[in-house]
Amino acid sequence: MYVLAALSGRGVVCSSQKFGCKLGVMDVFGDKDCQISAAFWRHIGTCVPGQTVIDSEKFLSSLSVFKINGFKGLVIGSGFEGKYDLLRRANEILPLYASSLSVFKYLESPELFFETLKLLEVPFPQVNLSADSFEELGPDWILKDLGSSGGLGIKKQTGRRSKSSEYFQKRLPGTAVSLSFFADGQNVVPLGYSKPVATTQSNLPFVFCGLDGPIELIDSVAQEALKISKLIVHKFKLRGYNGIDFLVSDKTVHFLDLNPRITASFEVLQESHSFCFFEKHIHLTRDIPGNTCISESFPAMQKKIISGFRVIYAESDFYMNEHCQKSLFNNKFLTNIPNSKYFFKKYEPVCSVFLRSNSMLELQRALDDKVDFVYNKLSQLT
Repeated sequence: MYVLAALSGRGVVCSSQKFGCKLGVMDVFGDKDCQISAAFWRHIGTCVPGQTVIDSEKFLSSLSVFKINGFKGLVIGSGFEGKYDLLRRANEILPLYASSLSVFKYLESPELFFETLKLLEVPFPQVNLSADSFEELGPDWILKDLGSSGGLGIKKQTGRRSKSSEYFQKRLPGTAVSLSFFADGQNVVPLGYSKPVATTQSNLPFVFCGLDGPIELIDSVAQEALKISKLIVHKFKLRGYNGIDFLVSDKTVHFLDLNPRITASFEVLQESHSFCFFEKHIHLTRDIPGNTCISESFPAMQKKIISGFRVIYAESDFYMNEHCQKSLFNNKFLTNIPNSKYFFKKYEPVCSVFLRSNSMLELQRALDDKVDFVYNKLSQLT
């Protein structure tokens, strides 16, 4: 049995369970539906200003507990950006089923990473690695952090570069899309494109709040994104489940971000495939020479089930008692149900809406409707 460590493990553990694949989970939220599905669960979160993150010491001590309980390996999701040394230490406790640790080292240095992309001739929006503040650049720039996830490291118009993992990037008009794929260090098998959704929180303009997929792209755009992905996979020897974010601007494809890990698209795209993503990820990341290549008869998409989710964030501080929680969270379209949590601070995630549909338009309308329903219920508590 394997353990997943991430900010939130519910989507992976619940979708994998449908294939009879039981997982242990370490995450920061401990949602009720996650704990019900997990074979074993441990809390690894800690609060810092504005967000909840993975606590390194809790993570390592919990990993040792999983090892004692017979778990064979570790798989990671979001929350380990900029934590190369932590992953190196974790790998000494339980084998890390992921790409080579060297890719995580690349992602700690904007200079090294973007220089590598230039050598690969991968197109990306202009970056500035020397400026310290927006005053030196102008309004069309954003400050990004390679050591962050979920848009929580992206700022605009205010703030200074204070970490070595931060850099400025020019904003371009366009649509953000994500390609999720399996890789064996050389080859790429695309699983589908999805469309991330973002919201604004204070000075954070692109906080992740949902994702829809699979989506259709025009063939030339899809092929260009796949071409870029193959270059990156070959260079960084990516294995298992990975994701790359792109910006499609007037039919031109720009690289945005590399996620060498399980991503938020996992649950959405798993809906359309008849094989277990998690088991395939383990197979492709096993350290067994000659036995980790992608098969030529890789299973195709069984049926294009369109699905999506939206994260519900608290719009202000509020308290929700047991009775109100039972009434609200009894709705079957809600996931990430809080477990024995009654006080919610502004911008804190409360739960999520997850839906399936026959068309993208129907899905987005239904999601909007359910999201409005939930926010209306929550507004009555504040």
